[in-house]
Amino acid sequence: MKTRSGVSPIVATVILILIATAAGVLLWVWVSGYVSRNPTAQSALDERIKVEAVRVEVKTNSSKVTVYVRNVGSVTVNISSGYVLDVNGNLIMGGSVNSTLVKPGEVGSVIISSEQELIKGNLYIVKIVTQRGTESLYSFVVPP
Repeated sequence: MKTRSGVSPIVATVILILIATAAGVLLWVWVSGYVSRNPTAQSALDERIKVEAVRVEVKTNSSKVTVYVRNVGSVTVNISSGYVLDVNGNLIMGGSVNSTLVKPGEVGSVIISSEQELIKGNLYIVKIVTQRGTESLYSFVVPP
């Protein structure tokens, strides 16, 4: 009887080559997903700000709020908006402000002004937003 012992090792070798090729392709797809990530997404994670203090000036029919913001992240931040909200989250004053660049570790100031008078003794919340969307909130009471 004739045996066909030569076919089985060839089929086994082809199957092993196919498995190794498929594993290599899967590994390449997985690694290339990490390599091709958007670098701006990483820098957005490095952007962190903290409101350290607020100075309020209330005059007849006008208010001026100066917000002192520290950059506690590792990239320069561009502060683009500032808002003053009441305790219910309603907008009292604010919007786009003059663009302020704050380097890591430094403190910058943002001025929010309005022709609306803030009520003395009331609690307000200031919200600062960077160009990339990082936010920082700080509550304050208008001094009597």
